[in-house]
Amino acid sequence: MNLSYLFRVVLIPSAVFLSVIFGGAYGSGREIVAYISSNGPYGGLISIGTIFLFYSLVLFMCFEIARLFKTYDYSEFSKILLKRAWPLYEILIMIGLIITLAICASAAGAISYDHFGISAIIGGAILLAIIVTLNFFGRSVVEKSMMLGVGALGVAVFYLLLSSLSKFGADISGTFTAAENTMLGAVKSGLTYAQTSGGFIPILLYCAISLRSRKEVAAAAVIAAFISMLPAIALHLSFMANYREITEQTVPAYWMVEKATSPLFLNIYILIVFVMVAQTGVGLLHGVLERVDDFLKERRGRPLNSVGRGLVAAGAFLISLLFASMGLVDLIFRAFTFFSNAFLLVFFLPLFTYGIWLVWKNREPIDD
Repeated sequence: MNLSYLFRVVLIPSAVFLSVIFGGAYGSGREIVAYISSNGPYGGLISIGTIFLFYSLVLFMCFEIARLFKTYDYSEFSKILLKRAWPLYEILIMIGLIITLAICASAAGAISYDHFGISAIIGGAILLAIIVTLNFFGRSVVEKSMMLGVGALGVAVFYLLLSSLSKFGADISGTFTAAENTMLGAVKSGLTYAQTSGGFIPILLYCAISLRSRKEVAAAAVIAAFISMLPAIALHLSFMANYREITEQTVPAYWMVEKATSPLFLNIYILIVFVMVAQTGVGLLHGVLERVDDFLKERRGRPLNSVGRGLVAAGAFLISLLFASMGLVDLIFRAFTFFSNAFLLVFFLPLFTYGIWLVWKNREPIDD
């Protein structure tokens, strides 16, 4: 497929990356409160800057290694980076997939119950239907749906920020004026946040398959990292209007939208968030399905059919519902703590040592 620079470098990598991290990072707003806004107004901005830099570097390294070795399957990628230790990353990713889907299911359930008064089980069922349907139709539909979802989200968070500034501008300004500098803690919590979600980047290497040069890889990495932080900036600034109260909310984003905007926009925002949470499951599962397809091609000469893709997606999501019963706040805290440390040892240390050497040594794709 002969895609333009705009699609290859800007739209597809950015849309896929934001869609994949959205459910585990922005779906409820709980994650923003815990790892960004809890550091205060200025500290939160420092956390956001830390996350942006970390994302940019990890995206560049992963995309470039994938381009050099022509491998867009996270399993093959981990074999290049980790050698014989590659099964450790595979195990970690499988656990992470289930936990992230559980966070998505918890967020969807909380939103369904709080806003519509319907059972969290029904909310989870709707989420499951979206995930299975999109994976059924394959990569092209997945990428197009992600671009549409990210576009709608961008409009929504921009409107939320404008409404918050208009309605609570004085409160936000006052919060910044009275703030204390918490730089060290802000950098630490920003790294914890970024390490957790950044560890899943190899799953979405399929979005970098059309990148043609190191310059395109660098541009795609920085743009995707920047766009992924725009919702964080908008939510963080909005949360500063109610800095003390926001920490007590289970679904802070929903609570803030309700206070700052109209009932009509609240309904629109809930719909967009619900779809974006589903997109996280879609994006992660699509990466896993690409891995399953490659495995089946080697073993039996053909990939999964559409029904098989849907069944695998449904099975993974149903397992995740068991973890979702832990509750959203507790689930997020435990998941972020565990995966931040696990990815640091299994993925980031090799990436920033051996991975840097691979990128420095090779400038152009390696011939088979």
